[in-house]
Amino acid sequence: MKRLWLLLVSIVLCFVACDMPATGGNPGEGSLCKGVTKNHANKYYFDLTLKCRYRGKCDVKLFFDAGYYRDSLSSRCFSDYELDFVTTETSKKVLSAKEYNVPLESDDHLRFSLIDINNVEKKYDIDLSGIINSYTVRGDSVEVKSFECLNRMVIYRYRVAKNNGPHDIIDLYPDSLRNGKYVFYQDNLLFDEIYFNCSFGVQSSFKTDSVYIHGDLYWR
Repeated sequence: MKRLWLLLVSIVLCFVACDMPATGGNPGEGSLCKGVTKNHANKYYFDLTLKCRYRGKCDVKLFFDAGYYRDSLSSRCFSDYELDFVTTETSKKVLSAKEYNVPLESDDHLRFSLIDINNVEKKYDIDLSGIINSYTVRGDSVEVKSFECLNRMVIYRYRVAKNNGPHDIIDLYPDSLRNGKYVFYQDNLLFDEIYFNCSFGVQSSFKTDSVYIHGDLYWR
């Protein structure tokens, strides 16, 4: 269900972000939106998935959304792109509409560069430390706190007994946090993870791109 929702968002964003070709009176003109460009697009959208094990490393996957990208020099429109992806640990070619495992640095930042065929470099420094360190286990309880993120949706799903009756399942959203924090008893928590979904805007050294982040933080 989450993946379907993200796919729909990506499709909408592609139409919003792209400069669609004008077909005019030539029915074949729209067919120019094919192939793979190696030049930078004006704007990118990325989908970042985190799975953070308790007291362990986070598995991070980066999905490069596809879309229509117009080349300002040739006026051609492309449906995909290919760029060089570079970090301190790796260097490889990446394609749009593909997902790749990416490494976090020791300070929980994702740093990388995208370099096009003209050697134009876009640098990224995505700070994920606020999300990854948003909870602390204290004895038999879990303390969670809010973190900075646009369009944020964080769900802490827990179970409480009501009037000695059956347990109710309650979803707690960040706006319900008291002074930005909330403490759960582990026995009341329904799942072993906290699910979050949010976005970071104006990323990259060009301040043009957006990153959509979702995933699970495991607390035991």
